[in-house]
Amino acid sequence: MLLTSDQVPRCQAKFGLTYHVSYAQCCEQMVGFEGKHILEVGGSLPQEFVFDDLGARTWTALEAPAYEAELQTAGGSVHTGSDIKNPAVGAIAERGYGPMRPDRYRLLWANIEDLPESYYGHYDLIFSIAAFEHIQPFPLALDKMFHALKPGGKLFSMFSPIWSAHDGHHLPQISDRTGQVFNHGQSPIPPWGHLLMKPAELCQYLCQHTDRETAQKIVYYVYQSHHINRLFTEDYLAFVHQSLFNIENLSLTFPSPIPDYTHSLLQQLHPGRQHFQNNGILMVLEKPR
Repeated sequence: MLLTSDQVPRCQAKFGLTYHVSYAQCCEQMVGFEGKHILEVGGSLPQEFVFDDLGARTWTALEAPAYEAELQTAGGSVHTGSDIKNPAVGAIAERGYGPMRPDRYRLLWANIEDLPESYYGHYDLIFSIAAFEHIQPFPLALDKMFHALKPGGKLFSMFSPIWSAHDGHHLPQISDRTGQVFNHGQSPIPPWGHLLMKPAELCQYLCQHTDRETAQKIVYYVYQSHHINRLFTEDYLAFVHQSLFNIENLSLTFPSPIPDYTHSLLQQLHPGRQHFQNNGILMVLEKPR
């Protein structure tokens, strides 16, 4: 094993990463990176990290251009853990899918759901963290990842927050007229507020905390923007079970306590849903040999 628990703080400090390293260490324990051809979906971890610390043989990173553009529009922020921030790499990122090449590291501006057949059967491992909640055509994306793998290849993913979680609105960074900054970690939306209130109700609530224009902008990002897919926990579980993959691990992660009254009200508003305390999912899937 190349990446051990003792090495996580060193890698986080060296590369300016946070959860990315601990998630990678989880993948290292469950699946392993060493000597593998790897496709990273929804991210572009630094080259030195993936080769020296993870031991990958080759690494193809996919960054969704629409997601990055929307972050820029919302608050001018670029998501962390991306080699796009490295000018030397970001400047040479390829637009869309070109022909398969034996390059050791490639960064592509492309959506996984558009993966062409020329990329099928090439990868030993698909690694994706904090990305599946952003993919709109999720069942199609699962099918494409299945085809991208070699027989016996595996898909590892950890992602959160899910739409049905207390902070599932996944608010991007937005500043109001007074300079007050809102984001996912500093949200004016109360826990499960995006599920308990309708858009007009949420807008009225937010006007108590910020100006009307900012409140309307937040409501747009919560209910209409394409930066998240708004799938409930039950949706992800159903799509995975319907896929062609064998399931090695499918676990709910990061539970949050929920008051009984809130849970009961959410069940009334969203019939058939019950995993509102769940915040994320860990999955390890295998393409049959």
